[in-house]
Amino acid sequence: MTYVEISESVVFAQNEWGSNSVCIALEDELIFIDTGLNTSDARAFRESMEAKYNRKASTLILTHGHIDHFFGMAAYSDLQVVAAEIGKERFNRIISAEYNTEFVENMSKYFLGFKESVKEAKPFMPTIWIDEKITIGMNKELIFEIKGGHSGCSSVIHYVPEKVVITGDLLQVDVYPYFGEPDTDLEKWISALKTWEGMDIKAVLPGHGRHVEKSYLTGVRVFFEEMLATVKQLKADGIQIEEVAYNSKIPAGYWPKEAVRKPAYDFSITNLYRKL
Repeated sequence: MTYVEISESVVFAQNEWGSNSVCIALEDELIFIDTGLNTSDARAFRESMEAKYNRKASTLILTHGHIDHFFGMAAYSDLQVVAAEIGKERFNRIISAEYNTEFVENMSKYFLGFKESVKEAKPFMPTIWIDEKITIGMNKELIFEIKGGHSGCSSVIHYVPEKVVITGDLLQVDVYPYFGEPDTDLEKWISALKTWEGMDIKAVLPGHGRHVEKSYLTGVRVFFEEMLATVKQLKADGIQIEEVAYNSKIPAGYWPKEAVRKPAYDFSITNLYRKL
């Protein structure tokens, strides 16, 4: 992981094995957000932040119930763990899975480092379930809010004093985004992006990729607006589902040319077509 000091109290750990992680230093406690896949990496981040700020971790917040965001959570087994209640079934499905050869091989197709990470992974169910929104900290300076969009349980964290927003996978920077879950809702996703565009924000910390400024959000929002409108029109025009992903009308996107197009992106488009 690469650690980046975003502001006086916020450190961003950009992670190659699973999701990014974030530490927020409140007055007398540390809040961690997401863990990535690997327990050792998560533990090293925690220990580094406890040493840096000379205070103890109290809480782990999970932005949503995708395995690459919480598989390293054994590094925080002594903390309270906060997540969206609507994602409880999704968390339970992964946590109670049998990590046999077939499961590991399948996950390894999608997640770099999964075979290594599974050796010490001990995921467990969150301990605090939120149905809409909570504030954390002595001065209620940290806001956890369920937004939906990427998944039904996708949540965002806003650290108000230093104008930082942590988006989970509602922002995936410089990559072909994944939006193919059964409960993906692009209208909610677009709404979340619009909300952040209208806020006083200095830094946006994504679930995957580098941290960005607020201006980056506009390109993402426009892409999803165009994607939604285009796929709707292609379906109305009778374009076959097998032809949709590579149709010339599909928007080009906001990511750099060198970004790798993976099957999950094509699946996202065809799944959107199917749901409309």
